[in-house]
Amino acid sequence: MSPWERLSPQLLRHFLAVSRTGSLSGAAELLHCVPSNVSARLRQLQEQLGVALFQRQAQRLHLTPAGERLLPHAKQLEQLCLAAWRSVQEDAWAGELRLGSMETTAAVRLPEVLAAFHRDAPRVDLSLLTGTSRHLIDEVLAGRLDAALIGGPFEHPHLQGEVLWREELVLVLPAGRDPEQLLRQPLSLLGFPTGCHYRERLERWSERHALQVIARQSYGSIDAILGGIAAGMGVGLLPRSLLQSHPRGQLVAWQSIEADLAAAPTLLMRRRDAPEHAPLERLLELLRAPSA
Repeated sequence: MSPWERLSPQLLRHFLAVSRTGSLSGAAELLHCVPSNVSARLRQLQEQLGVALFQRQAQRLHLTPAGERLLPHAKQLEQLCLAAWRSVQEDAWAGELRLGSMETTAAVRLPEVLAAFHRDAPRVDLSLLTGTSRHLIDEVLAGRLDAALIGGPFEHPHLQGEVLWREELVLVLPAGRDPEQLLRQPLSLLGFPTGCHYRERLERWSERHALQVIARQSYGSIDAILGGIAAGMGVGLLPRSLLQSHPRGQLVAWQSIEADLAAAPTLLMRRRDAPEHAPLERLLELLRAPSA
């Protein structure tokens, strides 16, 4: 068997996925297959090379010295394969890509991804529309957006969805206030307009705890919501990742809520009958990457 057969791109793709996630289940999620497929491909590669590439430590798979030596070459081959694919897809990597996103996702998850996408596909005219999940779904169904990032869970017979991230929603409070005392008083709820999935979770949380809601404030920007909460206008429900990265996150306090309301997957939705869209497929690859 030739070295090329031993180091086929398909086997190395599974090797890279395990090295990036540290587990068979994580690699399977990244590659959109089942863990047994990853295990079989990894075993095949190790048998063909005659060396162990991983060793298990504390429930995670770590590279052996042989795996460490293979890693930079596998990454280089991955980039070469991508460059080869792009070279014959040049005409497809042009045109327009219309993407929708929740405001929070656009602020936290997309900046680095969109920069990487522009480096890969500089001829694509990408437009980004932010709005509530409900509005974005309507735009996808109407064909005015190619895809949208919304809060889930969500299903629709004419749409296909894929979970990209799992956010943890937390209760956002004015800093320096006693939470128990604050929540016993009449207060306002601050969030995005009706149709926002996070806003719906906030309403359910307030009903569950029988809060005395005197007003519901709706804003179209993260800065306005965080600024209002910091000023003592009320409380809100936002992803913890947003508070950790946004400059105004230091001006407010937060606390965890019940797991069933806190767990909020972010899905990419597109029409089932949509034609193949090469730029969207490349953007999806970037969105699926562990660092996205």
